[in-house]
Amino acid sequence: MMKLSRRNSLIVTIPLVAVVAAWVFLVFLPIQKAIARLQDEAKQMQQYCDRSSSLLPVLKRTGRELAGTRGGIIAHWKDTVPTRRDLPALLGKITALARSTGLRTTRFDPEPIIAHERIARVPLSMEVTGPFPRLFTFLGKLEKMPQTIWIEHLGIEKSKKDRENISCQIRLAIFMDNPEDSDQRKLVDNR
Repeated sequence: MMKLSRRNSLIVTIPLVAVVAAWVFLVFLPIQKAIARLQDEAKQMQQYCDRSSSLLPVLKRTGRELAGTRGGIIAHWKDTVPTRRDLPALLGKITALARSTGLRTTRFDPEPIIAHERIARVPLSMEVTGPFPRLFTFLGKLEKMPQTIWIEHLGIEKSKKDRENISCQIRLAIFMDNPEDSDQRKLVDNR
C-alpha cells in the first residue's frame, strides 16, 4: 500500500513539477526580463527628462537671442533695402563705383524685376575692363554696399585689345522688397 501511495504521489508530483518548471521558464522568466527591460527604459527616459529640464533656461535664452537677431536683421533690411524709386540711383552708384575705381564699363544691362513671395530680385549684367587690382577693389566695395547684392556669376578673361587689362563679366542680383507681396514668381514690370 505504501508503494502504491508513493507511486500515486510521484504521478501527481512529477507533472506538477513539470508544469511549475514550464510556467517558470515559459512565463515567469520572460515576464521578469520584460519588466527589467521596461525598468531600464524608464530609467533612461527619466535621465533624459532630467537633462532636458536643465536645458530649458538655455533654450529660453537662445530663443530670446534669436528673436533679437531676427529683429536686428529685419531692421537692417528695412534700413538698407532699395525701393523701386531708389533703384535708378543704386544702379548709378554701381556704375560710379566702377568708374571711381578706375574701371571702364563696357556693358550695363539691368533686366526686368522678378517678384518672389516677399522680395523682388533685380538681375543686372555688366562688363567692366581694367587692371585686375582695380577690379578686385571694385568687387570689395560692391560687397560692402549696405544693400543686399549678390554676385551670381563672375567671369574674368584677358582683354583682347590690351594685354595689361582684363575683361570681367558680372551678373548681379539686387534684392528689394516685393511691393505687392505676391505668392508666385512673376514679372513685376509687366503689370
